[in-house]
Amino acid sequence: MAKYGECEVCNVFGIITEHHRIKRSQQPALIKCKKNIINLCNECHYSIHHGRNGHALDIELQWGFQNFLEEKLLKQYFSRKEIKEILGISDKATDRLCKTIKQEKGMFTRESIIRTCMGGKIISEEDIF
Repeated sequence: MAKYGECEVCNVFGIITEHHRIKRSQQPALIKCKKNIINLCNECHYSIHHGRNGHALDIELQWGFQNFLEEKLLKQYFSRKEIKEILGISDKATDRLCKTIKQEKGMFTRESIIRTCMGGKIISEEDIF
């Protein structure tokens, strides 16, 4: 069944599809993380995957997710429970994610959480502009 709504890139109302900012292959634990999913019209979604400027738009959307993480992860160390709550993911997804995050003194560091959630790559302003 088709889903209707507003494209979060071009603001056109119509049939929309969900796009993962961080690809499922880059970070499978974030498949159901609502902040990792953006609604796109078919034209914008096609553009990201096949268009001439698709890579630039994809990087910009990933940067938006990274900004969300940076705004929510305000301290240096986090527990598993805090990571789960911030990302709004299941226990199983949290366990899967936490297995790949570097720990210090039994806690997960801010930078390691962000890097892992981003699929291993931190985006800088130079990547955007």
